[in-house]
Amino acid sequence: MSVAPIPDWWPTRQLKRHPVRRVFVCGRRLHPPQYGHVVNFPRLELPLKGTYENQIEIDGETATVRLEPGTALFAAPDCWNLPTWRPGLELLTILFGRKQLGVSVISASGRQFTQVDSKKISLPRPATGATPAILNALLELQAESGPADIFPDLIRALLRCVEELLREPAASRSSRAQVLLEDVRIYLQSHYQYEISRDSVARQFSITPNHLSRLFQTHGHMTFSSYLTLVRIDRAKHLLGNYNLKLDDISARCGYHDTPYFCHVFKHITHCTPMEYRLKVGAAKMPKPSALPPPE
Repeated sequence: MSVAPIPDWWPTRQLKRHPVRRVFVCGRRLHPPQYGHVVNFPRLELPLKGTYENQIEIDGETATVRLEPGTALFAAPDCWNLPTWRPGLELLTILFGRKQLGVSVISASGRQFTQVDSKKISLPRPATGATPAILNALLELQAESGPADIFPDLIRALLRCVEELLREPAASRSSRAQVLLEDVRIYLQSHYQYEISRDSVARQFSITPNHLSRLFQTHGHMTFSSYLTLVRIDRAKHLLGNYNLKLDDISARCGYHDTPYFCHVFKHITHCTPMEYRLKVGAAKMPKPSALPPPE
């Protein structure tokens, strides 16, 4: 079985010229800002050209960091970052989804969400081997606020593992339709907070809106809009259960700019109102009283 050629856009030369020497690690104790990137899987981002400016949480405080080639941003699940897109930025981003790795090189064309995914590929996420072991080590270090000087070594090793995954035989990968569906799912899980539609997502992946709909109905067993709604409501449940945000804020952060409509959709999906859900989750998190000692 022949080895698959590595994509010509994989930045081997840039990564050798500017190996990762510093890693900024995102936190999650503070309220994520509106339009902040908050997803439930790990993310790695590295600028290849230009400057990548971000607001992130460091030690419980909001900080603005400027990344240039040779630096990286690592976000564990449910951590947040708020990027400023500047023209000339070229960014390598790797999303470690539940089943797939989404690898993209993004060329920024503006300050807000106007960047273009210029090159992308999806790979099956390995369940065993070096890749999950290194990723788990990064997650444990982030959770324990481990030594900062360990992160660059692990990130360089993780990048090398991803490069090797790109060389795996194409025959071992999933069907083209399934890979495309997983790419779109990862995209929706990463961009649910923006005003996105079936048409805008179809343009991102250079397919027709009807093709996108058929992809979800045939291989995803639901409609495109149903999947996007589930992603947004799942994120709303996370915000309700972990942050003391107003409903208007939660609605906007999940892509809804009409709070009553958001509440209607939330109740339809969860069979309770957002406030009922918050109270229920809050009660579940309260420590249970200790058992009384037996009588002497």
